[in-house]
Parts: sequence; C-alpha cells; structure tokens
Amino acid sequence: MVFLAYLLILVHVLLSVGLTVSVVFQMSKASQLGGAFGGGASHTQFGRKKGLDTLGKITLGLAIAFLTNSVLLAFMISRAFPS
Repeated sequence: MVFLAYLLILVHVLLSVGLTVSVVFQMSKASQLGGAFGGGASHTQFGRKKGLDTLGKITLGLAIAFLTNSVLLAFMISRAFPS
C-alpha cells in the first residue's frame, strides 16, 4: 500500500510538470498579457475559433488526470499512513 502511495506521488509530480508545460506552450501563442484573459480572440476575422486544437485536448486530458490522481492520492495516503 505504501509503494502504491509513492507511485501515485511520482505520477502526480509528472502530471503537474506536464500540465505546467502544456499551459506555458498555450500561453506562448498569445504572447501578450491580454491573451491570458481572451484578448487575442478579438484579432481573428470570424471571432473566436470553435473547439480545441491538439494542444488544448492534451491540456484538458492532463487536467482531468491531475484531478483524478489528486483524489486517488488523498485516499491512498490516508490509508497508507494512518495517524
């Protein structure tokens, strides 16, 4: 049980690094502070594009995996290291 908790911690660290990198890559597209708040969409011809591109789908998948792993990690740590 303790080994599984440490394994989930390792997965959690890898997911957090991957999620951070994917968000930073998406921010480089806008390359301005206004892009963080959706200001870059006003310069397109037909408004904001619909749907997610490949990097957006990867970021969404990493975010869902991070959230799921957070819940599993909290459960496993409470079972592996009772106080």
